[in-house]
Amino acid sequence: MKRLILYAILLAISIYLALIYRNSAFLNIFYGGIFALLFLVVLNIISIYWTDISINTPESVVQAGKEINVEIILNSRGIIPTGRIGIYIKSFNSYTGKKEVTRFYVSADAGSSTITNCYYNARIPGNIEFSIKKAWVEDYLGILRLPVFKHDRYEHTVMVIPVLYKVPVFITQSVEDNIYENDNAQNTFIAPDSMENGGIRQYIPGDSFKNIHWKLSAKSDGLVSRQKYSNSSCIALFFVCPGKIENDYKKRRFIQAVLSISTSLVSNGCIHYICWYNKNDNCITRYIVKQESDSYCFVQEGINIITSKKNQDKGVEWIHNMYLRQYNVQKDIPYIAINTEFELFADGNKIIQYDYKDLKNSVGKTEIVL
Repeated sequence: MKRLILYAILLAISIYLALIYRNSAFLNIFYGGIFALLFLVVLNIISIYWTDISINTPESVVQAGKEINVEIILNSRGIIPTGRIGIYIKSFNSYTGKKEVTRFYVSADAGSSTITNCYYNARIPGNIEFSIKKAWVEDYLGILRLPVFKHDRYEHTVMVIPVLYKVPVFITQSVEDNIYENDNAQNTFIAPDSMENGGIRQYIPGDSFKNIHWKLSAKSDGLVSRQKYSNSSCIALFFVCPGKIENDYKKRRFIQAVLSISTSLVSNGCIHYICWYNKNDNCITRYIVKQESDSYCFVQEGINIITSKKNQDKGVEWIHNMYLRQYNVQKDIPYIAINTEFELFADGNKIIQYDYKDLKNSVGKTEIVL
């Protein structure tokens, strides 16, 4: 805008001098400036018509403290290179409600596709939505700026999970020998006839690199992961009890504790349900967790149970009894529970209160026995 104002001032001065001194040279400068301006307008319009802009997030899950890669994809189908293209990318954290707008500049040669990598620092767990707020094309001199209407208007969501800690877990033989719930998920964990004691599936972001089948990945178009199977039919319950947490740091630590426990259960062959009270529907919501990525549903769906300051404290016994009534369960099912005071319970008995300020060391002190 400043350059356009300066350009307009120079044109005004040239026509003023041409009229005052009746000098044709200044008049030619004025007409030449008008022609150049119109020419730049035409080039901008052509660039807008033949340009498509979109964004992409290669990773759907990123650990807190690492960078989120957002790709700006610029497709130019015209016969001339584009001028400088400015793009405003909006990021919205659904957990904190914080919005940020970052400006980037890209350009592309004629008939080419350009990918520019932009990086955001993921500090707080939650879902971050990325979208293009607006885009514009500038001419080669940076005088004119016209909006680009043909750009991606979809939101791309990246889940940011906290750093996960290892929690010691011991599964007793009596638990492994019992089938507590008639759920089809158990059938998917029967080990097939395979030399590798498992099957294969497409790689999912968040899978451990130790489980990648490199030989098959080299023969296919993408990464392939080994699907680990377990003869264990342990289907336990993990209750997350709602309560008031007003400190944002404590909220993040609570999410970290929940996911650390859930992923540690899975890594020890314990399929389980992660359950919490949904106050909007007045019911218990549950998700079956068969692999680490399944635990992330808590970040997606259950995070709202601790973001509201109006939450009522619900005890372990209350949420356990409500689960039994809602799902009509008659047998005793092994369960653990954690409340917002970081108290961990096993079958209703308190076993430890984690120190959320030193969570990494605190979770490793006591073994969870099921």
